[in-house]
Amino acid sequence: MKKLAIVVSGWHYPLNFYQTLSRQKIPKGWSVDMFVVSHRDPSFAKMPDLTDKAHADLDAKLYNSIATVKELEKLGFEYKEYPNTIGDWGNSNQWLEDNDYKQYDLFLFTHDDNLLLRYDLLETVCGEMYSDKWLILTNTVGVPAGSIRGSFEFFKKEMLDKMGGKFDLSQTTLDRTGVNDNPANWTDLYDWNTTVYPLTNLLTKKKLWSKVIILSPIYRVSIFCIEGERGLISNAQTNKDELDTGIAWLKDNKIL
Repeated sequence: MKKLAIVVSGWHYPLNFYQTLSRQKIPKGWSVDMFVVSHRDPSFAKMPDLTDKAHADLDAKLYNSIATVKELEKLGFEYKEYPNTIGDWGNSNQWLEDNDYKQYDLFLFTHDDNLLLRYDLLETVCGEMYSDKWLILTNTVGVPAGSIRGSFEFFKKEMLDKMGGKFDLSQTTLDRTGVNDNPANWTDLYDWNTTVYPLTNLLTKKKLWSKVIILSPIYRVSIFCIEGERGLISNAQTNKDELDTGIAWLKDNKIL
């Protein structure tokens, strides 16, 4: 029996994301444990104002309501709140400090502001796509290409072994411990972009880029998941034309 750990960075808490993730089809021979690494209680999260926003229809699907801790636990997630230090891979490191990753074969590290489009994601990744050909499977190409941000990525246990069992955050200085609100300015979290550099350097040094594959070449958009930014799909700040093209393609092909 192989084991998958789903490790969610809890901040925005749109209920639809957690519901869809918990209802994924599980392939034979696999078991799944689900965790929420929370950096604030869901009571601090608010329903967004979607007035006159592009892709507000998709954000409205994502935010059917704000999840409560009780709802998360009822869906099967193990919820634990941690200090709001470094987001993204910082959440992942907090989980790795508390859990023995070696008991798992595969990990899904994900933000919670993603719109999941299908129920066969895990069935596909753990089934027909699971092979020795990859160590990291990302939802889409990053910006710049190759940036692996923790938004929606699968990691093999073997990749974590090569990383020493944790993410290198030595280049990141911003710590938001004790802060429960969203940043006032878009640039307030730019320092957290540095979390991608050590992993990028490691993949280059160890010549492992051939072991990194993507579900889609369209930034933030695949047939399985549309990634939000700062809580909303309509918040996209980069590659907006590419995002629009990807979403239009999903609608034309009746995936949305």
